[in-house]
Amino acid sequence: MSDFPAKPKADPAPGVITPWMIYLLYTKITLLGFGGTMFWVRRSLIDDRKWVTEAEFAEYFAIAQLIPGGANLYNMSLMLGHRFAGVRGAVAAGLGFICVPFFVMVTVAMLYLEFGQQPLVNKALTGMFTVVVGMMIANAYGMATAMPRRLRPWLFSLVTFAAIGAARWPLVSVMLVLAPFAVSVAWRDIVANRLAMGNTAESEK
Repeated sequence: MSDFPAKPKADPAPGVITPWMIYLLYTKITLLGFGGTMFWVRRSLIDDRKWVTEAEFAEYFAIAQLIPGGANLYNMSLMLGHRFAGVRGAVAAGLGFICVPFFVMVTVAMLYLEFGQQPLVNKALTGMFTVVVGMMIANAYGMATAMPRRLRPWLFSLVTFAAIGAARWPLVSVMLVLAPFAVSVAWRDIVANRLAMGNTAESEK
């Protein structure tokens, strides 16, 4: 039986993805991204456009997390833009992420400085917090469905959560210890699977 969750029937290929399409997509995502853009990025790429699968999204996000810097989704947008349309696609994704939203962010910041102390604004922000939590749970559930159906990946996830979320250990230290170990274990499994497939193919000859 396969280690990965059963995948639905593949959707038709999205066709040619142009830099302009990538720019419009990320501009729309950042303009709609109230409560964080993570939910909207995943929904747009997987559910709406079907440009990537759950497993591919999880892989790109993991790579973006390992790249230095705090803009993980921005890093991910550059990688995906390059995948779809080369260098121009990466540039389009980056511009879509920062151009129009920059002016919106400045405007919202000015409004918050002017009206942020109003009781109605504080209540609205408190209500938005619960929505953000719901979005994070929905994202976590969607990405968890792409994980292999084995104990080891879940064990790594639980250890990471316990170390960072519960024990409050430094993120960098935990990543430096667990990431190489997890990668080496996964690489060993890949090599073992390839050898097993090779042996099976030779036996069938």
